[in-house]
Parts: sequence; structure tokens; C-alpha cells
Amino acid sequence: MRCLWIGLFVLAPTPVPAAESPTLASAALQTLWALLVVVGLILALYALARKRWLFGLGKSGGNAITVIEMRPLLPKTTLALVEVRGREYLLGISSGGIELLADLSQPPAPGRPDFASLLAEGQ
Repeated sequence: MRCLWIGLFVLAPTPVPAAESPTLASAALQTLWALLVVVGLILALYALARKRWLFGLGKSGGNAITVIEMRPLLPKTTLALVEVRGREYLLGISSGGIELLADLSQPPAPGRPDFASLLAEGQ
């Protein structure tokens, strides 16, 4: 007899009160709230990425390297004047790599005239 009662409770449908359908206003507010949360998260991640705090990309080591000037020569080649710890270097940057063109902090060799004097002789 007990199994009969358990079988009736398991197999018999139970009336469940239906949930109220949301109104248009409440659905719109819920959607707006979700949109604001998502936009807020996107803006927060953007701000962290701009400051390079995201993914451990923070600045390290200080201001030892400074790019003074960059001049594009061709679509994929650039000249860069860089200062590293008080010394200036002229670098050539291309798709093939980066190459040191001149160490501008060293005085010119005594046997070789500098470019300005060569230019003055030519005129």
C-alpha cells in the first residue's frame, strides 16, 4: 500500500503556480541594467590597458630609454634618434630589423672630417 501512495505522488501532476510574466517596463530596465554593467566593464578594461596595468605590462626600470625623434623614410623604414642613459644613438628601423647607424654621443674620429665640414668644402 505504501508503494501505491509513493507511486501516486511521483506520477501525479502537481499544480505549480505560474510565474508572473514580466512587464515591458521591467524587462527594459533589466536589459538596460545589464547593458550598463557590460559597458562599464569594457571601459574599466580599456582604462587599465591604456595604463598598461592589465596583464602585468606595467612600466619597469624607469626612464632609461627616450625616443627623441622618429622620421619615416619609406613605407616600412624609419630613422629613430634614441637617448639611452645620456648617450644618443641613430637607429635604422625596417621590416628586416633594427640596425645601429651611428653613435652620436661619441666625437668624430680625428682623421675623418664631420659631415658639416665636408658640406662646407663642397660649396
